[in-house]
Amino acid sequence: MIQQTTELNNTQLLQIGQQHMLEGFTKQRQKTLDDELHEAGVDRYDFWLPETHALPYIVHLDEHIKGIVYGKYVQNGTEPAGGRGALVATDSRILLIDKKPMFLKCDELSYHVVSGVTYTKVGMAGTVTLHTRAGDIHVRTFNQKCADMFVAAIEAKTFEGAENLHKV
Repeated sequence: MIQQTTELNNTQLLQIGQQHMLEGFTKQRQKTLDDELHEAGVDRYDFWLPETHALPYIVHLDEHIKGIVYGKYVQNGTEPAGGRGALVATDSRILLIDKKPMFLKCDELSYHVVSGVTYTKVGMAGTVTLHTRAGDIHVRTFNQKCADMFVAAIEAKTFEGAENLHKV
């Protein structure tokens, strides 16, 4: 009877140790992503958003964030297919993340389907439009620095892909 209690306690200790290790890993990953987000122009308010907290679980370990736009989005020009979220450009893919309590929507796009990106600014707000073969995604944002960095990241990756096509 005493041996079973000891084994149970060892199992519990192992589970607790694994949980702390996972939490430490997630915190370290969050710190790395926070540094990348800071470079992408994210302000203090955006760090509190649920999409930012979901990034360590979505962005792969070998990916790096090159640009991000937070705001109200409309996908394919229809109002019901929209919400508030983040459009994230990594070095290998584009993510549309919409995080709410008990709900996570994450759409993934390859750079091969992107045909262009535009940024229009009216007053304090601006709209970033990602043009793809699957339709357009419009994100209305107030962070001009993030929008500029996102557009630059998409253009750089799109032009990089076009140059590789011409070399073949």
